[in-house]
Amino acid sequence: MEKEISSFIRFKYTSAFFVFLVTLVLTSSVFVSYKAREAAGKEILNAHDVIRTLRMHGIVLKPESSLNPEDYKIEDTEPTIYMDSRGNQLLIYTLRSFVERQQKFNEFELLDKLSLALQDKTYYSKLYKVKNLQLIYIIAYPFKEKHQVVNDYMMKISKVIFKDLNDGKEIVFTGESASWEAKVTVKYYEHWWTDDSENKVHHESYHTKNPTITYKGQIPEHPVSLEYSFSTRGNKLSGTRDEITPEELIKGPHLGSGGGNGYIPLENDVYEVKVTLDGKTEEFDATIRNTSQFSK
Repeated sequence: MEKEISSFIRFKYTSAFFVFLVTLVLTSSVFVSYKAREAAGKEILNAHDVIRTLRMHGIVLKPESSLNPEDYKIEDTEPTIYMDSRGNQLLIYTLRSFVERQQKFNEFELLDKLSLALQDKTYYSKLYKVKNLQLIYIIAYPFKEKHQVVNDYMMKISKVIFKDLNDGKEIVFTGESASWEAKVTVKYYEHWWTDDSENKVHHESYHTKNPTITYKGQIPEHPVSLEYSFSTRGNKLSGTRDEITPEELIKGPHLGSGGGNGYIPLENDVYEVKVTLDGKTEEFDATIRNTSQFSK
């Protein structure tokens, strides 16, 4: 009887601990997710928002004291400097708004300043505009790791900054004809800031457009010509290839990309797609099939 009571007590406490552990994990997941969304939704960010958000994705940065912020000063703004676990530096300039950032920071002036401060070193730099912040990631060159490893690492950082700090969105237009499938992936962000002193709302945006086409017809035995265009309101992506090989058609031809701070497609926009392969033309529309993309 005592053994049964003892076993029951152990089972009871083991079960209670297991429930506590599961609750802790779930609560932590919600906490991390909430904090990530909190940074994305903020109009004004600080260096802590950046460091905390990157840490959530396994990119750990700590304050760096070997560099003098005065050497990287732009007008009256000194950066906060951090170093990641790979020895790369991150400079974070904090302004009152993206309007002030636009007024103070010129990309070429930033690169010139960086070149002067690091004149005895070789490096690769990446600039990021993040609402009221200007970020510069400095990677020592030659790389300590393989180029692909460095590229993957920087791509991960770029994705985190785009989605979790700049509150980036993605929308996809798709369409097809008898011989072709087409897709245009649009990634974008938009920011607004209200200047109470002027009673004026300022707007900043950026987007990229990446078109792709897939051939569904009979692959030719020899290289042929290719023309394509993607047209929508206020924008056109087009190109011509005198020769495209059968292998390229099988893989899908590389069409390049476009973007900038101009018009961003809306839910009811349509891309008019025109593809001519070896003199045969097909035209069709690419639209947004999943309108819930706009609520993300």
